[in-house]
Amino acid sequence: MKFVSSCLVVIAAAASTTAFTSTAFVPTASTSSVVATPKSLNVFSRNNRMQLSAATDVEETTSPIGEPSGDLLGLPARPGRPLKVAIAGGGVGGLTTALSMLKKGFDVTVYEKTAAFARFGGPIQFASNALSVLKEIDETLFTRVMEKFTFTGTRACGIKDGLRADGSFRMTDDSLAYLFDETAPADWFVKFPLKECADLYGLPYTGVINRPDLQEILIDECRKIKPDFIQNGNPVQGYVNKGKGNGVTVNLADGTNVDADVLVGSDGIWSAVRAQMYGEEIKGSSKDLKKRQGCTYSGYTVFAGETVLKTADYYETGYK
Repeated sequence: MKFVSSCLVVIAAAASTTAFTSTAFVPTASTSSVVATPKSLNVFSRNNRMQLSAATDVEETTSPIGEPSGDLLGLPARPGRPLKVAIAGGGVGGLTTALSMLKKGFDVTVYEKTAAFARFGGPIQFASNALSVLKEIDETLFTRVMEKFTFTGTRACGIKDGLRADGSFRMTDDSLAYLFDETAPADWFVKFPLKECADLYGLPYTGVINRPDLQEILIDECRKIKPDFIQNGNPVQGYVNKGKGNGVTVNLADGTNVDADVLVGSDGIWSAVRAQMYGEEIKGSSKDLKKRQGCTYSGYTVFAGETVLKTADYYETGYK
């Protein structure tokens, strides 16, 4: 559920509070999850309204910090303007967050750096629990994703030995002979019981969908609610925290500024929002070159490729 975790905190916060003070939610450097950047969050009641206060690591701005002076925010049973949300980044996480918040009645605008969306990128895996979250967000979204989905959790998945110590390469059938025969190769190091786990908890099966298909579905569903929800070619470059309850001013690449109640940072690993919040230099490297904008190099290099190997278990294996 890698990408869905990037919007769970925002969705949960949106569902449980009726007003926000100025704060931002951004992905951490080491994980794909979203965390509230404030060090502490306190919910308190004022004039029969729930509000969220935050103590953050962000440097104090020159703007006066005083009592909340914002407009009354609307509820289903109370008049008032909708919560205004600015989202930095129109990737999978930003678009999913936008759709969830739009469905809650918030006024959402996504600011994306690319001038237009293009079809690029490979398949994204959805684990069973991520699919259940998508279904909870929107049944139509879930149905459309299923139409473009390829299930892998119904097949054998895991880590399989292919390259032998003598340099030869072979993929044998799922033989268990290695348990009692020292000369027999050990095929699977580990198998992941994806189907069994889904059946146990009554969840959809794990599978993959092409990133372009997923983005097109999310954009289309968002536009059904707010046709002009996204601004392409105009990314967020920074922000000004206007103080508790007074929102945030978002600085855009074209030199303009917009005011919002909430800023969501979904602008990727080289996030401008996170860079300002933690005093980082975008793509800046440490002196030992082992850390870049807060992200520590793991020591591993991954090469991505695609090929088709004709093996006896090709149609019975999800990935190996």
